[in-house]
Amino acid sequence: MDINLSIVLAGTINFFIFFFILRKFVFKPTMEMIESRKQEVESSFAKAKFEENRVESLKIEQEEKVKRYKEEGQKLIETYKVKAERVYDEMIEEAKKEADIVRARAKQDIEREKRKAESEIKSQVIDLSLVLAEKALEKKIDEDEHKRLIDEFISKVGN
Repeated sequence: MDINLSIVLAGTINFFIFFFILRKFVFKPTMEMIESRKQEVESSFAKAKFEENRVESLKIEQEEKVKRYKEEGQKLIETYKVKAERVYDEMIEEAKKEADIVRARAKQDIEREKRKAESEIKSQVIDLSLVLAEKALEKKIDEDEHKRLIDEFISKVGN
């Protein structure tokens, strides 16, 4: 068996030409496509990681806002509670003042009615005593005697 050098050389040259063609038109585009896809995947992972970090920071920020709003709400509740208590105290104080005024007026009215009643009673007692005195004496008394009897009776009733 004889090895033909021209066939071996032609086979080797054909192999290198085929390898070069495969490399140029198949391997290189395939490798570029694989590299491109690899970069896309890495870019997607980086983008996903960035978005994950951004979402996490937004979540933390939102939690801080919620916490701050709760604190502000609690402060507002306390503020309005204090204001409500102050208004309640003022209303109670105002009601007490009005009650004192009503009591004072009632006391004045009672005192005035008492004096009026005493005056009316004195007047009726005087009239009654005059009638009784006239009947007792069975005569009409003159005006001076009438005044004297009234003064005497008033001094007795006054004591």
